[in-house]
This record gives sequence, C-alpha cells and structure tokens, in this order.
Amino acid sequence: MTNGTKISERDRFLVLFDRLVHFTRDGVAATPANKLEWVPPGGDIVQFGDRLRHVTIRALCIHLFVGENKWARALRDCRDGAAIDLPNDPALTAKMGGEDFLDVAMTTHQETMGMFGALTENDLGKSVSFARRKWSVMGFLWAIYGHHNYHHGNIDMYWRLSGCQAMDYFNFEPPEMV
Repeated sequence: MTNGTKISERDRFLVLFDRLVHFTRDGVAATPANKLEWVPPGGDIVQFGDRLRHVTIRALCIHLFVGENKWARALRDCRDGAAIDLPNDPALTAKMGGEDFLDVAMTTHQETMGMFGALTENDLGKSVSFARRKWSVMGFLWAIYGHHNYHHGNIDMYWRLSGCQAMDYFNFEPPEMV
C-alpha cells in the first residue's frame, strides 16, 4: 500500500527496477574513467559464461542494459509458452561501445521501461521458458530485477577491489519505497 492505494505487482516492479537501474547508473557515472576497464589481479579467470569474458565495470553495465532491452523485446513479442533466448544483441552492444555509453544505456533503459510498462495483465500471465525453467512473464520480470541486482553486486566488488568508493545500497533517491 502507498498513500492508501494498492499498487499492482507490475507497477511495483517498474518502480523498484527503475530505481535500481538509476542507482547502478549513478554509481557507474561516479566511477573514475580509469577504473571502468579495470580488471582485478587474476582477472582473466573472472567470466560469466561464454558471453561475458572480459569482465569490467563497463562490460557489466553494457551487459545489463543490452540484456534487459533484449528481454523486454522478447517478452513484449512472445506467445504463451515461448522459449526466451539468451539476450545477445551485437548491434546494441556496439552502439554502447563509445565514451557516451551511459547516455546510450539510459536511452535504452527508457525504451526498456516503455516495453515493460506496456505489458498487459494477459501478457504478464503468459508462460515462458528460459535457462531450463518455466516462468510467468511477471516472474521473469522479477528474475530480470534479480539479474540486475546480482551484477550490481559484481560492480560493487570491482569498486571495492579497485579502491573506489562503493555506493551505499540503502541510500538512494527518492528515499521512500513502495
């Protein structure tokens, strides 16, 4: 409940996800430029599957925004029972390769939020499969939130290992959560 009115699960997701993404963006924006490509000692063994092998703050950030946009398109367009593919989009990844990657990422995020916000109750109840699991679309939205939070934690560890100031996880704007 917020101000006496009930908020839908989708709308709660939209608020919390948007705040998490902005929180991540704010932290990455505050990261010194020379730390965006920093790799920890022994970093050649740090990888996330076959798609993310050069793990840096920049690479994690791009991975998040590209994946979320690709998943949003898949969820928007899927039929009930569809299999969701791994979120690979080489063109969008390349577009985020420049110095303005955070600007491109946030424009992409706004597009992603539009697609998530347009999902109807019927869409949210559809069944999809991903990673050998079955999900409702609403359940998969929460998995996307978890995926972002997981990699925010990876970015946090990179901040700490590289000597950067980590974000205060419970200190974000606006201070009221729904």
